[in-house]
Amino acid sequence: MPWRPGEDLRALVELVAPAQCPGCGREGSRLCRWCAAELGGGSPRLWRPTPCPAGFPPTWSGPAYDGAVRGIVVAWKEQDRVDLGPALAVVLRAALVAAIEASPEHREAVRSGRPVAVVPAPSARASTRSRGRSPVRELALRASGSPRAVVGALVLARAVQDQAGLSAGARAANLGGAVRVRPGLGDALEGVPCVVVDDVVTTGATLVECARALRAAGSGGVVAATVAATARRDRTDPRVSPIAGG
Repeated sequence: MPWRPGEDLRALVELVAPAQCPGCGREGSRLCRWCAAELGGGSPRLWRPTPCPAGFPPTWSGPAYDGAVRGIVVAWKEQDRVDLGPALAVVLRAALVAAIEASPEHREAVRSGRPVAVVPAPSARASTRSRGRSPVRELALRASGSPRAVVGALVLARAVQDQAGLSAGARAANLGGAVRVRPGLGDALEGVPCVVVDDVVTTGATLVECARALRAAGSGGVVAATVAATARRDRTDPRVSPIAGG
């Protein structure tokens, strides 16, 4: 029997660590059909955080970042479950298409054959080194359908804290002025409509800062697309606010 490196290595890994669904923990399935349905069962929605920060771009997102969806995203990003990339890319692609279709500038550029830049949100260098990969860029390449459309234009100009656990105000202060366009790419983005992509949007601080940096470099209009969105609690309402536009 011929040696099949990819398949044989996968079989060896699963022998040592049996497949387990990251959404529900069910053994024997790397992503069970119930959790896959929860991840991809709905249509992308226009989403705004509560409160909505100034400069927040029109953003289309998939499901709420909760339950099985949260487990899937965490496993993909933090536990090196790269096998989950295709399922997440399908969700991001739907949000990407919705964001472009909802913007007259982006829609017209696509229909006339002019470029639209798909721009991954930047990761800290330390995170990229520790993971050995850039998950959001990988996801953008899968979701875009055209690697040439993906432009790694944004970088962090200074060190920032891990955003997890920070309040909305602290996140904004942490990222304020931290993102810039990579040297040498400003001219290429001039007047070009952009779609910033990320895995999850919470307070909107990251997307605000990415949009600011692109606009400062002279880009065209900026919209955004994410896999999932964190439901926010309104201080005047004890219930979780829905993931919805408006």
